[in-house]
Amino acid sequence: MECSAKTPPTSLRLKGVGKVLECLDGETAILNPLEDLRTLLGTLVPKYISVAEPRVEFSENESIGDNYILYKYHVFDGDAFVASCRVVLLSKRLLSVICTVDSSQESRLATEGVKPGREPVLQRVVSFRSNLRGQRYIEDFIIYRILGSPVVDASSWKLKVEGLVERPLALSLNDVLSLPRVTLVRDFHCVTGWSVASVRWEGVRLRLLADMAGVMEGARWVYMEGLDGYSSVVPVEDFLSDDALLVLAINGRPLTREQGFPARIFIPHLYGWKGVKWVHRIEFRENYVDGFWEALGYHERGNVFLEERFKSSSSLR
Repeated sequence: MECSAKTPPTSLRLKGVGKVLECLDGETAILNPLEDLRTLLGTLVPKYISVAEPRVEFSENESIGDNYILYKYHVFDGDAFVASCRVVLLSKRLLSVICTVDSSQESRLATEGVKPGREPVLQRVVSFRSNLRGQRYIEDFIIYRILGSPVVDASSWKLKVEGLVERPLALSLNDVLSLPRVTLVRDFHCVTGWSVASVRWEGVRLRLLADMAGVMEGARWVYMEGLDGYSSVVPVEDFLSDDALLVLAINGRPLTREQGFPARIFIPHLYGWKGVKWVHRIEFRENYVDGFWEALGYHERGNVFLEERFKSSSSLR
């Protein structure tokens, strides 16, 4: 199992996370998860996190799609809470262990013998359209606000487009509203396994923003942040795809505060966690960096039709 120590994005620091230990596998069979995973964590965690009296307690588990199960554990040193660990299984095969170390305990994470994170290698996509696995359709959106719903002053909101661009942008809401719009009818897919059919999305093509900014040749990733502190990252080719939108309205009505007013990202062939709500900054980058859920083990790209829900050792180089 290959492990790396990472500094979490600001979005996770807002949740009290100081450091992240990411371990990817892909080979180990887990036959009795509750028993085997507690034993695994009891052995693995002390290798990288200083714990004198390790105690591992099961918290909860949940299915993600049809074949993934996410197990959550808490790690204590005696009675002192040290870390939370998320273990992902795919058909009883271990994919990853992600431990978040509390900010008050981050000095416990050893860096000696822990490899730095590496650039992911993504499976080539032949087509965005294939069998949709592990999803069920529901009537309407489930609203997630992992960091709360910010109150946005429309008169002062700016959308910044920066990083590896020739002409950095700082667009007001009026600037964005003046740009050419398109309307697309596309399904929405959440990584947890629910989908909403035939949603009408109205907004500005992300490719237009990229053209206005003049994206440089070396840009390979796009990192996005919302006003709530949430962040996510996508490959530049997905950001520039024909259907990728800066959304301003859903089903004929402007975005509500809960839906991400004044603007949110939507890329139909990627899972919904990639679509940052209340978006205010878009950064074109050469190198990969985790966003909120990516730091917790979710996939670097998140293609729905390849069922890229979680990272695995096969995505590293």
